[in-house]
Amino acid sequence: MVKFYMQKDGEDTIKNLEVDFVGLKYSKCTGLLSKGKIKNKYTETYAESDELRINESDVITREATNITFTFFFVGVERIETYDAFYNYVKSGKIKYHDTQRKKQALLSLMEAVEPSEDIWVGSTPYIKADFKFKNLWGECKDYVEN
Repeated sequence: MVKFYMQKDGEDTIKNLEVDFVGLKYSKCTGLLSKGKIKNKYTETYAESDELRINESDVITREATNITFTFFFVGVERIETYDAFYNYVKSGKIKYHDTQRKKQALLSLMEAVEPSEDIWVGSTPYIKADFKFKNLWGECKDYVEN
């Protein structure tokens, strides 16, 4: 079974999203494998050449990318869980990784979060919310478990 984790940058505690935030259900993630535009590569043209000259650093740096997570908050305490999760991610830097893709990203919440109104499936209430983060690294890195 796939597990999803977040950890505040600089803290030791790693949160299992679906365990530590009771009622949170991961739905989808977009942009996790995106790679940002390279910031430190330049081209020059010369009249005496048909080919561009490329100048690049040994270490590539990238612009931040967008990552959006869609979560459902299910059950009687869905609003309390939504508030607790929002309060966890609203400030600072957060490291994310999961057990499926084995990638990690350094995130910061950058946009408003607009949860849905209550939705009912049978007798189970839930709300849906998209959390839009910036991946500060500009790309994901491989995650290796310790």
